Amino acid sequence: MPFYGDLEDFPLHAILQGITSTAKSGRLTLGTSSDEITLVFDRGRVAAVTTSDGRLRLGRVLVEQGYVSEEQLEQALALQMVSPTPVRLGDLLLELGFVTRQQVKLALTAQLEESLFRILVKPSGSFAFISETPPAAPDETILDETPLEPLVLNAIRRADEWIASRGRREVITLADEVTDPAVLDSLTRVERAVLLALINGATTVHDLLVETGHPLPEIDAALATLSRLELIRVTEEAPDSRPASE
Repeated sequence: MPFYGDLEDFPLHAILQGITSTAKSGRLTLGTSSDEITLVFDRGRVAAVTTSDGRLRLGRVLVEQGYVSEEQLEQALALQMVSPTPVRLGDLLLELGFVTRQQVKLALTAQLEESLFRILVKPSGSFAFISETPPAAPDETILDETPLEPLVLNAIRRADEWIASRGRREVITLADEVTDPAVLDSLTRVERAVLLALINGATTVHDLLVETGHPLPEIDAALATLSRLELIRVTEEAPDSRPASE
């Protein structure tokens, strides 16, 4: 029997706790006006994550984390398409020797947390859980030993920071030119992630929280450094310049 409703009435962490604590198997679909993710559970364990956002698919996450190259991902996807039997991308990349099991686990963990975060920052969302009988000999799930609760709590923390940041009025733009290109080599991982997000169109703090996945204190520290290095400009937004939809 399906179980469904609104996330405003049933907190996400409570839904996930109910599924894991009772070792249920099935599909949990979480949706908003712009995003949809599906978590496949096998006896209370997260066996797979699918998302409507192409940037959050496992292959893209592996590339962004530097575990595989674009060429390796394309090769694996091509083999996946012609495989006579369904094969998971992570399993195929492991078989090809492009990644380690730990790297796939880390990428899947990041994919799951980011997907939950995208759902939590939306003002209204829905969920539907459909029970399914697991296969007689279920495949090993790479996230078997990964506790779900810390991922959920971290996604909730990030969502709270993102929502709180919407009251901030800073607008962040890239500098017209880099006066000393050598400073780019000295940037930290967080500072590079912030700079890349700005290049890709981010303009506010809560944009950066979504795009980088880093917590607010790290974002603020990176902005301070990038501003000092004259790589960005941080200006105050006019009070009436925000879209009404926000």
